[in-house]
Amino acid sequence: MSSRPSDDEPWTSMVKIPDVDKEDTVLGPLTARQAVQLAAGLLIVWLGYNATRSVVPPLFFAAGALPLATAATLAVLTRRDGLPLDRWLLAALRHHRSPKRLTPTGGLADVLPWQAEILDGQAAESVGRLCLPVADVDEDGGLDLGPGGSAAIGEAGTVNFALRTGAEQQVLVSAFGRWLNSLSGPVQILVRTRRLEIGSRVADLEQAAPALPHPLLEQACLAHADFLADLAQQQELLQRQVLIVHRDNSTDPGAAGRTLRRCDETAGLLAAAEIAVRTLRGAAAYAALSAACEPDTPPHPLPALPHVPVTTATTPGESW
Repeated sequence: MSSRPSDDEPWTSMVKIPDVDKEDTVLGPLTARQAVQLAAGLLIVWLGYNATRSVVPPLFFAAGALPLATAATLAVLTRRDGLPLDRWLLAALRHHRSPKRLTPTGGLADVLPWQAEILDGQAAESVGRLCLPVADVDEDGGLDLGPGGSAAIGEAGTVNFALRTGAEQQVLVSAFGRWLNSLSGPVQILVRTRRLEIGSRVADLEQAAPALPHPLLEQACLAHADFLADLAQQQELLQRQVLIVHRDNSTDPGAAGRTLRRCDETAGLLAAAEIAVRTLRGAAAYAALSAACEPDTPPHPLPALPHVPVTTATTPGESW
């Protein structure tokens, strides 16, 4: 009788996956920030009691201080969207007070004519300067973040985890854990859902149909193109995109090369987890940034990089 464990039996991961961006605890489950905030709250309550105990009975003081102390404790211990509640409330207040209309210039006095039409009727104080973090995109795919360093983008595929057996799931998780343990710099994993642009695919099918070697193949190709066009009219087609962004905060000339090398290393390590990763180079990286800024706009087939002049080809191999 074999002692090999069944695939249905529970298993423990062979690789210890580290906690990402988790603050260290210094007092039980409390972090240093939470401990200082709670201590400051207790100090304020104690000072208030000492200042008012000669005129306010302790029972009345406790009745008034208990709701405030409870609210302060919840604000320190509660988390929302991965952030402590105090930071979340501060970010919400900053967003509420910040301008909602942004332009690449400093205000209404310096905008271009087409920008003035968009911003017409808006108060001057409601317009702010749009400061994009990416200053340039080179042909290798490196993103120049100015004083923020450099970054590189990789596009990752997905793997169906639920249909795998227990042993297969263990292999996938172990490979993913080895990639996490190998990270030597900041990494962001972005999962975004966007509309699937199907018009170009339909046009390619219709253009390729007459060149097929048999009339039945041509009819099948055109029928498939009609099916896709009808499907796009009846349903809102969506696609999921997974981006892995490596960042280097240093500003030396080799920062862009290091981020691109980390992208290539990620592709090799995640291949063991059956996740295909493609480093976005040049125009592909620029297209990913453009899609993030304008998700409803169809992507340009050949976008030009910011530092590359736009030319018009009149004949193959000739431009002016």
